[in-house]
Amino acid sequence: MNTELEQRGFGYLLFLRLVPVFPFFLINLAAGLTRLKLRTFFFATLVGIIPGSLVFCNAGASLASIESPEQVLSPRVLASFALLGSFALIPAVYGKWKGKRP
Repeated sequence: MNTELEQRGFGYLLFLRLVPVFPFFLINLAAGLTRLKLRTFFFATLVGIIPGSLVFCNAGASLASIESPEQVLSPRVLASFALLGSFALIPAVYGKWKGKRP
């Protein structure tokens, strides 16, 4: 496991940061128990947390302006959550793109 994290740790950690299912507290503990480099942890966390934070802020602002149950399914709220879900694909797309390079 440590060998895999040393080689592909950025992609794994980026995936875990972009998918809002995994609590950051547990990811931080697990990363501390491995040989994941601090530099990899820092940059994957930086890149992985910022997009999700922006989407959550946009979704929160959208939800705060809701006055009726019908507005829950507004295009702005749905787009925010669709964008958040699509972030989970970024590491897979990056891996495919990186694999095609010579």
